[in-house]
This record gives sequence, structure tokens and C-alpha cells, in this order.
Amino acid sequence: MTIEMKFSSYSLPWRDLPGLLPENVEVFAIGDIHGQADLLERVLEEIRHTPRNGAARHLVFLGDLIDRGPSSIRAVDLAMRGAALAKADVLHVLPGNHDLALHFGLLSENLLSLWISGGGKTVLSEMGISEEAHTTLEIQGELRKMLHPDYLELMADGPTFLQLGDLLFVHAGVHPHGDIPEFLDQDRFFIGEDYHWATIRYPFLSHREGWDLRDPDPERREEKRTVIVHGHTPALRSVIAIDADLEICDGVESHRTIALDIGAAYRPQLGYAHIRSRGDQAEVRIHAVKGGAPESVL
Repeated sequence: MTIEMKFSSYSLPWRDLPGLLPENVEVFAIGDIHGQADLLERVLEEIRHTPRNGAARHLVFLGDLIDRGPSSIRAVDLAMRGAALAKADVLHVLPGNHDLALHFGLLSENLLSLWISGGGKTVLSEMGISEEAHTTLEIQGELRKMLHPDYLELMADGPTFLQLGDLLFVHAGVHPHGDIPEFLDQDRFFIGEDYHWATIRYPFLSHREGWDLRDPDPERREEKRTVIVHGHTPALRSVIAIDADLEICDGVESHRTIALDIGAAYRPQLGYAHIRSRGDQAEVRIHAVKGGAPESVL
């Protein structure tokens, strides 16, 4: 007899986007995972079985693969194998603040303690180790041994955001009242700052004037074509029950954003989006998977 988690899937209808994707590109973007490996496996399976339209398939992780949930090590392994598991052509794994906290914790005793207190304790429990019973060097060594080396390398030196046409993918967001390229160019070390691409909440979340205010093209400024796809701040703060619960993730019309963190750090549910072109029109559909009580299978 085996025990399998029950899953429920939710989706919004397709909706048009104001901007464009590059030609022959489709994107699946996955929000904060926080160690929900079973849910991630299900999401990758759903993506795998989504019919292809001939475009190159990009798989984007928006960061925070680890911490707080039950299976961070396996979640990282699944993400790093995501291209094969989802039949994607290109894999992008962007860093979130939890991933970066771990990265810096591997370099410093003090920063390791900060990571552990900020959510990393669940990862240590998963590995069967603790601060009380193991030295800093032992913990750092076990983490390097257990976590996928490509993940550690990406968190140290990989891309921190992704621009595909008029879609910008980043963990937390940008500051709307400054130079956005300069903001995105901040060193990953400064995640302790409130105004950082891995940690920002406000004024990013409340901004409604679009992200093209400094664009020299008046048409782009008027149409507000750029849409930011992000995680970090949970858009949904309750257990998803119906498809319409996902409407809070769709800020395209009001904020020119798509928010894909639906609270995986606190409950077993995971959000993702499918973005594609239909003729000259880019469109998005937001999805979620929720885990339920396990059931026995003979």
C-alpha cells in the first residue's frame, strides 16, 4: 500500500496582455515553491501534458524554491530537472530572497543563523541535522552535499531577472519611481534592503501607472505594455476553493502585474502561469494546484 497526495487544479480563462512576447516563444512561470515538492511535481506534469504550439517553451522559476515547506531538497532537484520534466526547451531559475539567504549562509556563520531563523530550520530538519547538534562547518558541508550543485551556482552567479519581449520576470518586483534597469542591476548581496528586487513590497505592489514611464516611445508610455510577473508577496492568503479565487493574481489591467505567490510557504498550493502568443496577441492563463489529504492506494 502506498500513500498518495490528492490534488485539485484551478484555472482562470485566457486574458489578453498589452504587450508582446518574442516570436515563437511560450512561457510557463512558476511562483514561490517553498519546499512543496509534491505540488511542484504535479505542476511540471501538468505543463508536460499541455499541448505545444510549435514555439520554444521557456520554464521560469520566480525564486524561493526552499524553506518552510516539507521537501526543499527534492523541490530543488525537481526544479533543476524541470526542463526535461515539463518538456521545456529553456530553463530559467531566478533567485528569491530565501535562496539568497541560503547562499550567503553558506559563506558566513552569522548569515547561516539568519537563514535558519528565517525559514531554513525546516531544511535542516529534512536533512536530520540541527544547530544544536552540529557545527556551522558541518551544516554548511551537508547543505553543499545535499543541494543540487547547479542550483547553488545559479544562486551565486546566475541571472537575477528575465526579460522576454514586454514581460519582465523577477522575484519580488521593482521600484516604480526610479530607473528600473538600475534597480534590477543591484547586487544580490543587498537583500537586507527594503528596496531590492528580491524583497520589495511597497510601493511596487500599489503602483498603477505602468512600468514604461521613462520609455522614449510615447506609444509605449500610453499603452503601458510592460507586465511584471513576480512572486514574493502572497497574492492569495487563504485556501483556494474555486477558480475565481485566482482573480486576485491577475493585476494586468490595474497594476500591469501577474502575482504568482499564492502562499506555498503556509499551505499546500502553488501558482503558475502560461503565457503564449495567438497571432499578434500575447495572452496569459493563470493556474494553481492544491494538495489535499493523502489517500491510500493498494
